[in-house]
Amino acid sequence: MAKPHFGIDHHVGGTPLIRLRRLSDLTGCEILAKAEFMNPGGSVKDRPAHNIILEAEASGELRPGQTIVEGTAGNTGIGLVTVGASRGYPVVIVIPETQAPEKIELLRVLGAKVITVPEKPYTDPGNYNREAQRLAEEHGWFWANQFNNLANPAAHYKTTGPEIWEQTAGEVTAFVSAIGTGGTLAGTTRFLKERNP
Repeated sequence: MAKPHFGIDHHVGGTPLIRLRRLSDLTGCEILAKAEFMNPGGSVKDRPAHNIILEAEASGELRPGQTIVEGTAGNTGIGLVTVGASRGYPVVIVIPETQAPEKIELLRVLGAKVITVPEKPYTDPGNYNREAQRLAEEHGWFWANQFNNLANPAAHYKTTGPEIWEQTAGEVTAFVSAIGTGGTLAGTTRFLKERNP
């Protein structure tokens, strides 16, 4: 009989670097892409979702069976529901109603309770992120707070940066990343700069 595998959250990270042949050949530089689509939730956002949950468990902020709530218009919601469900937490995602119906449906299929709200600027009390904060306070839920939670960049400092360093044998000279919360860029570059100032 085959040995059982760990829960899905044990498979976050450890993604390969893939050489982008055409771009590398065109530029004369070795250009590699981190295959974050191979994470269980399909994106780099699984890393901060996982670390936010682990650090909240360790600090006692997140208790067994407590509901996790987050305001998100991106992939962090998918990461939180993927990892959260794996660890036994109900997850509520507050999302702007302008998001793709497919994303909203995917969150529901993965097990999240999805609350759609009108698109409003961050300064408006009805903004999706502020609504998540309000719900957390009202119901005693754990608010993941990805934009201000230091566990977000810490996830990349602990995982993404070391993986890139090891996978390139320390020969990385530049790092480029898309930016949402800034966590990927901040955590990864902090690690890489410490190794090669």
